[in-house]
Amino acid sequence: MLSALRDGFRSLGRSWGLVVLVLVVNLALALVLAAPLAVQLERNLSQTGASGTMMYGFDYDWWTEWSERQEGLPSTFAPDVFGPGFAFKNLDLLLRGEVPLGMFPRGGGEEENHKPDRDASPAVAPLILGIGAVYLLVQVFLTGGLLGVFRAPQGGWTFRGLIHGSGFYFGRLLRVSLLALGLAAVVFALNTPFARWVDGLAREAVSERTALALGLGRHALLLLALALVHMLASFARVIVVQEERRSAALALLSSAGFCVRNLLAALGQYAVVLVAAVLLLASWAAFDARFGVTGWKSQLVVLAVFQAFLLVRIALRLGLLASQLELHRARAGARPAVEPTTEP
Repeated sequence: MLSALRDGFRSLGRSWGLVVLVLVVNLALALVLAAPLAVQLERNLSQTGASGTMMYGFDYDWWTEWSERQEGLPSTFAPDVFGPGFAFKNLDLLLRGEVPLGMFPRGGGEEENHKPDRDASPAVAPLILGIGAVYLLVQVFLTGGLLGVFRAPQGGWTFRGLIHGSGFYFGRLLRVSLLALGLAAVVFALNTPFARWVDGLAREAVSERTALALGLGRHALLLLALALVHMLASFARVIVVQEERRSAALALLSSAGFCVRNLLAALGQYAVVLVAAVLLLASWAAFDARFGVTGWKSQLVVLAVFQAFLLVRIALRLGLLASQLELHRARAGARPAVEPTTEP
């Protein structure tokens, strides 16, 4: 497991430009949302006393009054998107079934105990969900090219070769992703009655500690189940590219067999990358708490540090993908394909 991680990150190191490419793609999609929001904020803050406060901190009184009048995308602008708050917010939305694409909004248990408010705003703005759908398609498209690069033992890549490999495998990997979404739907469907039952036990518990453990435990089990679905789909993508599979369903079955035979090693990769991601987030949180923003110069510093944080975060994700390919190559005895896909 550790040797596969080492070889995977070495493979990524030989093609480190892929990390920058993925970051540029992410920023380009994010600007579709950020640019209109920035224009609106600048317009609403213009000629107001809150503009100076927002430059050197955060004016909660102005934001409270302003946010009550907003709908759609502007309503998502809130203090919890700053610092490390975005990670906890995204995790909460994931466990509630709001992402991806708002497909599983009944993922929780406590929501079932209340009648839904028809007039309530959706948890995630539809525009954000739409951009999220485009983001998923782009990531599925790039995955084939990325795996094609990682599969080549000599390393190195060209943009033309990456696009060629991405397009060549896009249809197969898209089918794998759709099957994975179906498995995630099954997980959330099973989680709803399970969460309702556990929440009932928590309400009847005589100890607050027991109730808290039950609540956290059911969320941890849901997160573990989603991680297993992700692992199954990820190794299926590796098998599609490494073994030139055409059937997404058979690739998923092969992935399931491989994951069962190598469960500890496969989960170990996720555990190592998860610990690294948590340490990275803690480092960003420590920097954000200690570095005071006192003007546009310090804002540029924070922006640069956050982009470095994103680069490392993307490197962890791509390194995990490359490590999964190395693990499958070592444990399944797979050989690189005769015909490379990194060059057309």
